[in-house]
Amino acid sequence: MELYIAGGCSEHGRNAFLVNSGSFSFLVDAGIMKEKPEVPWPQLSDEQIRGASVLFLTHSHADHTGAAEWLIGKGFSGIIAASRETFRMLPAWPVRTVCLEDLGGPLEITDFFPGLKFLWGRSGHCVGSVWYLFCAGGRSVLFSGDYQEYSAAYRCDEIRDYSADAAVLDCAYGYEKEDARVHRRQLSEALDAFALKDGPLLFPVPSHGRGLDVIRLLEERGIPVMADTSFEEEIRDEHIRPMWFSESFLQAVSGISILSLTPVKEAAEKNDTSLMQLVSGRKGILVKDSQLWDPADIRIAEAVLAAGGNVVLTGKQDPAGYARKLYDEKRAVFCRISVHQNAEEMMRLADKNRFGRVIPYHCRQKLVFDRDNVFVLEAGDRVEL
Repeated sequence: MELYIAGGCSEHGRNAFLVNSGSFSFLVDAGIMKEKPEVPWPQLSDEQIRGASVLFLTHSHADHTGAAEWLIGKGFSGIIAASRETFRMLPAWPVRTVCLEDLGGPLEITDFFPGLKFLWGRSGHCVGSVWYLFCAGGRSVLFSGDYQEYSAAYRCDEIRDYSADAAVLDCAYGYEKEDARVHRRQLSEALDAFALKDGPLLFPVPSHGRGLDVIRLLEERGIPVMADTSFEEEIRDEHIRPMWFSESFLQAVSGISILSLTPVKEAAEKNDTSLMQLVSGRKGILVKDSQLWDPADIRIAEAVLAAGGNVVLTGKQDPAGYARKLYDEKRAVFCRISVHQNAEEMMRLADKNRFGRVIPYHCRQKLVFDRDNVFVLEAGDRVEL
């Protein structure tokens, strides 16, 4: 078995890995790199693309799926496999698709086709996010996907006591010292302080992911939530609830009623003077625009600040985004919600399993480790297993 790094190691974006067993090959993820538009696509040849039998997706985010259509345009004609909720968040493609849940439940071994077995588990990153353990030709490789065991909202099937010749593990936060539990405590303390004030709080968040963690923390403090109706629809969706949300999250938001963001968005889009009044008061406002690219969301942010409120950033900021501008100007605060692992968490995870080689991915930094079994790779590198 050979593992080829098509992207995602020592860089942030275009996560893509090609596994060649000798008799067949398959891809895990096909992401786009938005931060470097000069090299947006995975480093794959036409021959590698056309030869892949399957594309397994870990979740819906663009840095894992944004190159799928490009792959098809380059000749990929195999099967795309992912969770049902991941497919619901993505466009339809003119190739065969297979839902993981139709093959078996979490942690159940699936004979996918002759010579390839795998199992999958929920990775705690967002609705539909999974990790995989593949076995082929007497060798095995694990892909953690974007992995977090301490989400306030999502279920995680902890990766424990597995054996694999190699494991590609989430290490997005690199050398950061604080882990998810510390981040949760820091944000909780900040919200406790904000809750004593009457001003609004604005949270720019992705369409899928840490927004639900924010909603839970606001609800636990009795702070009214204003957001896109899709958040409440997702929380109430009986197809999603039992599979993807933790019991503690469901209990915490059982009685929640989310205020509609629509009047605020409409006022912002028209640049109406009513915007200030609509955002004023004690409430948490979520916009699905983590970098504040949308001019209407920028107006909402400025109105929240003018109303004596705060803009709270919970994830990485693009240097070109308005969210980063507010942070640089000290008009926004940063309280991370962990949806990935740092290097220390990654190594703790590795120590709870039996991995021949550990390959960090999802980190911009070129990391250095003092363990012989940790391999820091780059796009274009190959590993024989």
